[in-house]
Amino acid sequence: MRKGKRLSAAELRTALDELDTIWAALDVLEVTDTLVKTAARTARDHTLRAYDAVHLAGALAFAEGEEIAFMCWDHELNEAADKHGFVLIPERS
Repeated sequence: MRKGKRLSAAELRTALDELDTIWAALDVLEVTDTLVKTAARTARDHTLRAYDAVHLAGALAFAEGEEIAFMCWDHELNEAADKHGFVLIPERS
């Protein structure tokens, strides 16, 4: 379905094919009970919206002892990620 018909049918097929290629290359994290509980805790501790808390909980699950970069454009989420020791992209100036 092409909402607003901003893409032609051919452009939509190309975009969906590109999405399939990108998705296959990603490490995907399942939303588990543990992830949801971590998200609930981070939402409470950092006053985050639910989806932002899931984003941070997922990053925390991936990090587990490794230094990884964190990227978003939400000020509160960036601050919470910074408090958890993530390298922020773009770095604060």
